[in-house]
Amino acid sequence: MQKRIDEIQSKYREWCHLLPQLEEDIRRWKHAVALIRDMDNFYTHEYQACHRAIEDEAEVDLRTEGEYSIMSEDALWNALGEFHQLAWLYLRSSVDALDRYTQED
Repeated sequence: MQKRIDEIQSKYREWCHLLPQLEEDIRRWKHAVALIRDMDNFYTHEYQACHRAIEDEAEVDLRTEGEYSIMSEDALWNALGEFHQLAWLYLRSSVDALDRYTQED
């Protein structure tokens, strides 16, 4: 019995340590959502006009700090796809975690 109590106490201690990190993860996720929404809005409503202007020799600086340029063919498209995959993964993982409490044995 003592061994089991110690085992669960250890897991509770680890949970207490992880909780603030998980709460921070939620804040970071919400920030990521805001970034993606703005990028999606740009891609949906502004990208084509910017792309045409650049093709018509508009002078813009497309240098980056090492990441792909948002005006490259697939940078934003890929970011949106990666976000959607990750969002589905988070959703499925959350549903799986909650299903344990709604299933009857």
